[in-house]
Amino acid sequence: MSEISNIRKLLSDPNLGLFPQIDKTIKDIQTNFSEYKETFHFEHYDLELGTCHSQVTPNDARPIIAQSLVMKFPIIGLTKDKFELLMLAAEIQNNLDATIMDWSTRERSQYDNKPLRRPITAVSGKIDFQTVDKPSNSCCVTIYREFELTYAASF
Repeated sequence: MSEISNIRKLLSDPNLGLFPQIDKTIKDIQTNFSEYKETFHFEHYDLELGTCHSQVTPNDARPIIAQSLVMKFPIIGLTKDKFELLMLAAEIQNNLDATIMDWSTRERSQYDNKPLRRPITAVSGKIDFQTVDKPSNSCCVTIYREFELTYAASF
């Protein structure tokens, strides 16, 4: 492979990739919600690649790929703070969605050959709650964010 793929560029480019933007948002959230640092902490987020399909259009030299992504953001806290954790998760979810949408708009205007063909127009998902064994009396609230990246194949 002679060139970085568009999906890798979209996700992990140090200047314009989604992951560095998400990392910055999480650090900002931890700073802005510092009064809750006894209530919760972030675990490492996870990425799941979902359905993917490719199509060739008459106007494009390369196939267009639509890749579904699911990002999972686990937050650990005490079970007794369940209500507060769920309210914080809803606020954090809004911040994450704004970051994803802002990144999509910026990416489309800043890359020279614009690998992202369509901006992200919808982010969906859920907030899941479950108790965990360690540490005791703890719970995990997981924020799921799902969206689709549409980009040109690079080969």
